[in-house]
Amino acid sequence: MKTALRVVVLILCALVGLVVIGRGIVTVVSIRLPGHEDVVQHLVEGSVFIAAGLCVLSVAIEQLYCWRTHHKDDSLL
Repeated sequence: MKTALRVVVLILCALVGLVVIGRGIVTVVSIRLPGHEDVVQHLVEGSVFIAAGLCVLSVAIEQLYCWRTHHKDDSLL
């Protein structure tokens, strides 16, 4: 049961991280489209999305590292 939970958390973290990074990239790229006057807002939103996605991906990588090296005391779950 614990292994299944770890796999589910790992997959969800990776997917959420990739989606949020993709959303940040789309937000930053959409500055070039006409009708976007507030460039600073789009840059800040995009950078926050990208930073949040990287944080979530780092949690997934840390979970994978703990799971593969069998560090029971340092495990996230």
